[in-house]
Amino acid sequence: MAKNMKWTTNNIMLRKLIYEAMGVFCLALLLSIGSYALRPEALPLTAEKTETVPALSQDLPYVEISLEDARQLFSHGQVLFADARPLMAFEQGHIRGALHLDPNAIDQWIDDMMANTPADTPIIAYCEGIQCSLSKELAEKLSWLGYEQVYYLVDGWGRWCEHHLPVE
Repeated sequence: MAKNMKWTTNNIMLRKLIYEAMGVFCLALLLSIGSYALRPEALPLTAEKTETVPALSQDLPYVEISLEDARQLFSHGQVLFADARPLMAFEQGHIRGALHLDPNAIDQWIDDMMANTPADTPIIAYCEGIQCSLSKELAEKLSWLGYEQVYYLVDGWGRWCEHHLPVE
C-alpha cells in the first residue's frame, strides 16, 4: 500500500509540474506576441509582393527599381545613390559615391541636398534586408521635396554586395 501511495504522490507531482510548465509556456507566448504587436517597426508575418518597375518608365513620384536597372544607371554615372541605413552601417560600407540620407533626420541633410542636387537628378534610395522599409520612406520624402526621378532598391545593399558591385 505504501508503494501505491508513493506512485500516486509522484503522479500528482508530475501532473502539477506539467501543468506549471504549460502555464509558464503559455504566459511566455502571450507576452512575446503582445510585445511584438506593440513594437513600432514590427516585421510583417507574410512577405509583401512587389512588382519591379523598369527605371525611368512610370510617372509615379517614386517606384521600385530592379538591380539590373540600378547597375546600368550606376555604370553610366547617371544616378545618385542615397543610403537610408543607420550612419554606423553607412560608415562600414556603402555603394560607391552614395550619400547618407537618414529618412528620420531630414533636417540634417535637406538644405545641402536641395542646394546641391537638381530636381531632375535620378536618385535611388536603398537600405539592407528585404523587410527594410527605410529606402521606400526615403524615396517618398525625396519625391515630396520635388525630386522627379526617385526610385528605391529593395535590399539594395545586400544585393549590391552579393553581386560584387562597386562599394566604398
